[in-house]
Amino acid sequence: MGTEFQHRLHELALEAVGHYGAPYLRDLGHNANVGPGYADGLAGDYFNGRKTSIYGGSNEIQRNIIAKMVLGL
Repeated sequence: MGTEFQHRLHELALEAVGHYGAPYLRDLGHNANVGPGYADGLAGDYFNGRKTSIYGGSNEIQRNIIAKMVLGL
């Protein structure tokens, strides 16, 4: 549940800042913060956070393990 919450929170944050959350700006030729300070690094956090569901195990497998433990299968 924690990884799903983290994914949703990052998606919401990126939606809120719009294009200011872009990790690379071609016009400037480098990574630069052109928007509000809180928008800096949001895209990086979003992409970096996607791996948590992979190395933490898929949510479906974890739910199946818990269901087997509860049902005693």
